[in-house]
Amino acid sequence: MGYTDKTFFETLKPFVIQDMQQTGILASLTASQAYIESSKGNSGLTKQASNLFGIKGSYNGQSVRMWTTEYYGGIKQRVMADFRKYPSWQESIADHSGMFNRMARYKNLRGETDYIKACNNVHMDGYATSPTYSTTLLNCINKFKLYQWDSEALGRIVNMQTVKKVEEYYPVLKLGSTGEHVLCWQRFLNLSGYFCGDEDGIFGKNTRLAVIQWQKTHPECGKPDGVIGPKTWNSIPGIAAKTRIA
Repeated sequence: MGYTDKTFFETLKPFVIQDMQQTGILASLTASQAYIESSKGNSGLTKQASNLFGIKGSYNGQSVRMWTTEYYGGIKQRVMADFRKYPSWQESIADHSGMFNRMARYKNLRGETDYIKACNNVHMDGYATSPTYSTTLLNCINKFKLYQWDSEALGRIVNMQTVKKVEEYYPVLKLGSTGEHVLCWQRFLNLSGYFCGDEDGIFGKNTRLAVIQWQKTHPECGKPDGVIGPKTWNSIPGIAAKTRIA
């Protein structure tokens, strides 16, 4: 018998709440990623290797080789890859959060208590190649009310009846801008097939040209001017949710 939604989340909940208290990575983000990446605990990878997140490589020298789906330039492809093999789900969760706390590209997830920002950030940080990854995470969190787990882990209420505009979360970016938001966009554009070259966090001419190409194929951005304002931020799947009601 495989896991149902109910039995999967009942099994997972104490692990991710404890992990959030220890690592600062949102329980709702960890749980939604585990649910999606592991097919609620029923994927071949999870059954064979207790790998909930599809993390590649080896763990203490242990790995399994399996087929997986990747997106290259927006094109879906099947490839063979080595994945980490864990003794249990707990090690898988700890390694997943450890990766976020270890790798510089994921530093915007550390201590983040807003699950919408966390889902959009992990997408733009390049965790997954699916163009709708952040939307899928948000749908999962809202459907199963996983944001309540964040409150339990923190011992207080978070994300309750809060309304935010996208411009409060994400700054306007243009030629000459620098920083983590620029780096995230460069990563996202390259993964989506709008190649901007180096991922250096500097909004140069190549980044501007790639943004213009993105804007031209996403008319909801408005005028293709190479400036990343609210309309262009909102053109990314998942960020378009300007309000969140928990």
